[in-house]
Amino acid sequence: MNQSPDPDMTNIPPDVRNNQGNPVVSSRAGQSRETDDMSLETYFAEKTGKPEVNDGKEPNKSLGRRIFSFLATLAICLVLVLLLTQFVVQRNTVVGSSMVPTLQNKDEVFVEKISRLFTTGLKRGDIVTADSDKTHEVGDEIVIIIKRVIGLPGERVTILEGYVYIDGERLEEPYLADDVLTADHSIKHSDVRLGDDEYYLLGDNRPNSRDSRDIGPVARSEIEGKLLVRFYPFNKIGKPK
Repeated sequence: MNQSPDPDMTNIPPDVRNNQGNPVVSSRAGQSRETDDMSLETYFAEKTGKPEVNDGKEPNKSLGRRIFSFLATLAICLVLVLLLTQFVVQRNTVVGSSMVPTLQNKDEVFVEKISRLFTTGLKRGDIVTADSDKTHEVGDEIVIIIKRVIGLPGERVTILEGYVYIDGERLEEPYLADDVLTADHSIKHSDVRLGDDEYYLLGDNRPNSRDSRDIGPVARSEIEGKLLVRFYPFNKIGKPK
């Protein structure tokens, strides 16, 4: 009974077939059996379109290369974190009670450092952190204050009879506790015209806050950031008003 030839077998060249038509390993001088086996395997892979089987001899990356790759990735991550905390977002801990009832002692907050770069980035009512030589109370210790923006560049800020006036109009301050009045701490800073790049900052706890009533206006370059969110305590997560 005649059998139709295997289509793959009919395409095998003569040098890899015997006289019965079966594939054999070439016995040509100087060519090893292993080399011929691989040639035959490669030939069938090309004809059938099937990939060659990985024999497990493919070398893996060296341990040194893997360690180098890990260290390079770690270094890039550290640089990104450094840039992020230096120029974009900063974590701060509230110290003291000058912003009560809005912020409490030991509250943890994030401030963003982008808005301060633009003249229109800070608005009245924003809570900001500031650092200037005028806020340093003890030697060379750096003291970062956290206060609320009250007066904007070019405005006249007046503190009179317990209230704040902006360009002659009394300022409504719903964030203050009931019956809290704003005393003037210094005649020098109780009636000021702000410069083109100056802000008047006050704490919400007016009886217990060292702010622009004591140190005067704060330049925009001295403002570190604007409050983004309070993240601790967990039951008060969010942006304070």
